[in-house]
Order: sequence, then C-alpha cells, then structure tokens
Amino acid sequence: MSSYWQVDDVVQVGETKVEIPSENGLSYSGGQKISLYLPPTTKFMSGKDSYLQFDVKLSLPSGLAEGERTLLQLDEAGAGILFKNLRIYDGSRGVLLEELTEYSSLVALKYDYDADDSLRRLRAMTEGGTTYTENNRGSLGTSKSAMADVTTNPYFQANAGKNASLSNADFTTAKCCVPIHSGIFSGSIFPVMMTNGLYLEFDLQPASRVIKQLDNAIKDRRQLLNPVYASVFDTATSALVSNWANATSIDSLYFAEENSISGDADGVARFPFVVGERINFAYKTDNSSTASFSNDLIISEINACADLSAVEVIFSDTSITNTTGTAIVSGEWIAYSTAVSSGTSYNATYEVSNFNLVVHQIEMDASYEKGMMAKAREGKAIEFDIHSVTTYKNSLLASDRQTSFLVHANNSRAKSLVVVPTDSSIYTSAQLISSSETYEVTADSMDIRLNSNRSGYVGVCDQLSSVQYMIDGKLVPSRPISTKKCATRESIDAFHLFELEKGLDNAGVTPKSFVKYLENWVLARGFAVGMGAMDLRGKDLTVQLKFEETVAPSVPKMILSHVFHVRRLIMRSTGIEVQV
Repeated sequence: MSSYWQVDDVVQVGETKVEIPSENGLSYSGGQKISLYLPPTTKFMSGKDSYLQFDVKLSLPSGLAEGERTLLQLDEAGAGILFKNLRIYDGSRGVLLEELTEYSSLVALKYDYDADDSLRRLRAMTEGGTTYTENNRGSLGTSKSAMADVTTNPYFQANAGKNASLSNADFTTAKCCVPIHSGIFSGSIFPVMMTNGLYLEFDLQPASRVIKQLDNAIKDRRQLLNPVYASVFDTATSALVSNWANATSIDSLYFAEENSISGDADGVARFPFVVGERINFAYKTDNSSTASFSNDLIISEINACADLSAVEVIFSDTSITNTTGTAIVSGEWIAYSTAVSSGTSYNATYEVSNFNLVVHQIEMDASYEKGMMAKAREGKAIEFDIHSVTTYKNSLLASDRQTSFLVHANNSRAKSLVVVPTDSSIYTSAQLISSSETYEVTADSMDIRLNSNRSGYVGVCDQLSSVQYMIDGKLVPSRPISTKKCATRESIDAFHLFELEKGLDNAGVTPKSFVKYLENWVLARGFAVGMGAMDLRGKDLTVQLKFEETVAPSVPKMILSHVFHVRRLIMRSTGIEVQV
C-alpha cells in the first residue's frame, strides 16, 4: 500500500514508434476493406498514442459532361469519417476482441460534441478536416461554415480551376494522421503479446457518403456565404447594367465584393466556383426562387476586375438571355453550383494509399514481462478492461408518430446509451454530394435553408416531441423528456440538455460544445455516475419516442443505439475470453 513516507516501485519503460503497413493492397477506394496485422513481437503498446497514417486523394467522375466540374472535399471531421466499420481480432483471427459498427457515426459524435475551436483546428491540420477561418467569413458575420475554405483546403490546390478547367491534377494528396477510436486503442498500455498480436479490418464508406461540395458553392447549405450578383455587360447596348433585366442577353457577369470576395487576385482565389462549372442564381432571402436562362451558365473564365471592385465571370456561351420573367437585381441574388445537383448520379471517388498503423511501442522492464508470462504459464488469467461501444439498430418509418423499440443490449457493465436517429432515406449520389433535397436542419434565421450534408451517420430531430426509457420494466426518468424546442428549431430543452450532457460524459465523450446539437441531434441516457456501471444482462432496455408536433416527421430513420460499456479481455495461455 502506498503511503506518504514510502516510494512506490516503478517499472522502467522505453518507447519506440513502429509502422505496420496494410497487408491486402497498396491503394483502396470506397466500399473496399483494409486489413493489417500487428505482430506479437510488439509486446506492449500505448493505444492512445498510436494512430493510422495514410494519404487521401479525391477525383472527379470520369467522363464529365460540360459544366460538371466543381471543388470537392471530405466531411469536415476529416479522414476518420471514411471508416464505416472496424473489427479488431486477436492474432489468430479466431476471437473478435472489439467490433465498432457505424464507426463514422461514432467519429461524428465525438468530433461534434467533444471539441472546441482549438481542437477542431488541430484536427484540421492532422486528420484532413476543415474548419472555419476568417478567409471564408460572410459579410454579415453570422453564417459560418467549416466547409467553405477555398484557399487552404487540404484536398485541392489554391487557385484550382481559376485559370483553366478544373481537373484531377488540381486535387492534392492529403496526408492524414488519424487516431483509432476504440477501447483497445484508447488506453495507456495494452499487452499485444498476450493476444498473439492484433488483426484489424476497416470497411471503407462509399464515396458519395463522405465527399461533399463546398458550403459556399451550393444552394441548400449556407446561401449567405455564396457569391452575390453585382452586374452584367449588356451585349446589345455594350453597357454595364446593375440589374439583369428579363430578355437581356449577356456573355459576362460580375460578382460583388461580399463574403470575402474582392476584385483582386486574392478575391479570385477565394471564389468558390471554377472554370468548367455550371451555375444558377437564387433569390437571396427565398430559397425557392431560382432563375432560368436561354442557355446554361458554364464558366469559361474567372478574372479579377479591380476597376469595378468585382470578380468577372465569362461564360462559354456568348449570348445568354435571362428568361426568369423578372430582373435579377444587384445585391439580391446569389449564385450556386448546379454541376452536381442537376443530375442523379455523380460518381466522384477517393483513393486511400500508403496505409500504415503507427504503433507507440512500450518496452517494459524484462522482469515485468517475465512475471506476466509466468502467470500465464501457471494457468492464471490476466484480465484487462477496455471502454468500448456496441451498436444496435432499429428502423422507423417517417409516418410513425409513436414507437417503442427494444435495444438488445446484454452488457454486464453498461455506462451509457447514446441514440442517434439517422436519416435512412435513399438519396442519389448527386443529392448526397450537393446536399440537395436532404433533411432540412435549419436552426438559424440567417441560414435560409440548411440541409444536412452527413445523411446516414448523424442524428436528425425530425419533429420529435419527447423520449423516455424503460429499463427492466421501470420508466426512467419518471416523466418523458421533452424535446419540443428542438423539434421547432427554437432552442434546446433544459432537461434534454441535462440528460445529454450526463449521457455523453458517461460515454467518454466529454461535451465541450453544443453548437451542432441540431446538425447532429442525439439522445443520451447515463446508466451510472462516475466509475459506476449497470448490468443489463437479462433486462429489457426500451426507448419510447413520440412525434406529437403539428408538423409531421419527414424522413424514415435507422436508429443507431450506441451502448458504451466496459468489456473485459481474459487472457490465458489456453486462449482469450471476451466478457461484454
């Protein structure tokens, strides 16, 4: 026993970095599997200090039609979102030590809630994420986005597509260092030699789930960040006019010095459109009002125009007539890309290459290692606890106004339940990449229409009125938790916020920010306080949801119930047992 007067025994350790390459290929694309083997010669590792290291490169679809070029990036959370599932086996591949299904949902949950601005900036530098910068701020200063960075984006070069048609050569290789969000890889030390090594399998997400257009280039995300119309050159009168009248024919157009765009080289660099991209116009404060023209507005040149304090855009067609039926008025209309949204499929791709597990190897004192091996030879068990998560799935129709579903959890030491009601609508690849016709999140009056750009792995409130849980026949809490303010996008209910904070904290997701509570809307219920846990074995765990708002739910849901728990690995010379 330790005392103030006696010094504890300490074990001398050394530390080295070891790179373990993937074993089933040199490069991978969406939908494929990556596997690697960490040999037992590693002996001990610090999981929390180990990470994945790999390259990511995006590519435009092959056989692009005219007007379909546009800037692309990964989800703002970075490259960790690429993994749909993760499985960790012992070295013989006979025992499944840990399985994390819907891994992208777990990453989004952690990065949306367990993060502040400084941490988001750090992740943007190391994990291929993006963050808000002053260079992509809106003129009004209210609408902000982490997916509007044109000049320092890790997935394409600065000035990409500004001097010539955008091509795959403009997309850069992003070098990513990504932690593994699992129990085995969250601790300070893990005895790899006692599991005869570790075998890891990663399933990659389809490209359409994780590749996105920029928020300031599309219609249904952050309209107030988009380029603002200023004037046109009337070809009939050879005059510059501020309002593009109906039936007026033009071949060039000017964008105002708003939303970080200016009439110089820097303004062109921050311009979110590229040569070879098709655009359209929408009324600035009315998402439903769009323009129409005699010919497609396909960009052929982008120029700085200091004399007019504007960015000049010249179109490939030299005679384009406004057929909207009304004038496009200076300062009242914004431009948006239709390069993706005008079709049904947009088969952009990504490639993962140079995939390595960088292991932080711990070199324990020889006596420590010998003691552990002697214990194993004597038939004694070495028990090792890890904090992990098991995900259970239930489906829900959009028409369901009341539902109760059973979470088939059988965990002996459950810490918390986090429920993520994801949008399970079947969207086309074009809709997913452009966020067109996806679930509407809008919470801020400054965002005219904010559609979800992470369908399938983040939660949606969708008019939910209340939630209540039943554990072993007992309702908890005693009264339903109201979520009415969230349903109406007005605010967040106090009781729901309290339960959410407690549940996330018990899950090991320390809540540092709730700014994305509607963009990734989740429910949480903590099962115990501090180091405590609940034994769910033989107990029914039911979630009761009620949608009683006047407005009906809009989307079907796949409900992901993440049960965070402590699992025990019991290691003997004869084999490994996993207690969940």
